[in-house]
Amino acid sequence: PTGAKLVINEIDYDQVGTDSGGFVEIANVGTSAASLDGIAVVLVNGGDGAEYDRQALTGSLAAGAYLKIDVEAQNGAPDGFALIDTATKALVDALSYEGEITAATIDGQTYSLVEGTALPASIADSNTVDGSLSRIPDGTDTNNAASDWAFTQTKTPGAANVASP
Repeated sequence: PTGAKLVINEIDYDQVGTDSGGFVEIANVGTSAASLDGIAVVLVNGGDGAEYDRQALTGSLAAGAYLKIDVEAQNGAPDGFALIDTATKALVDALSYEGEITAATIDGQTYSLVEGTALPASIADSNTVDGSLSRIPDGTDTNNAASDWAFTQTKTPGAANVASP
């Protein structure tokens, strides 16, 4: 795509043993730098659709660059992430995992965190196998979660995603 295009690119929300070291990775898959001012990563509880954590971003992200954001996301069924432009209230990108969140409430607005066909609940981060949910191929955003996301055993925070069994 021409211009800046931010996507949620990789998520590690469930770790083997005690959950720690979780992250979400944002990628700029566009051709120019993206301003992060006013952009927020919002974590949503699927039980009630409510926001439970937020990371405000600042600065800029170069074309083709990645940003790792340390967050400890819930690993219930379902839960989700949204990338929100807080100035315009636009939903930049989203992922609902381990089920569908179609009515998330963020800043008084309601959003669906499902893009196209929902990611099947069976495609999930694992608490028995180290890995993450990643866009495979790296940065792919067809607005269809079921085809854009996969579990991979190779975590790549801050770098291009790699498919591995």
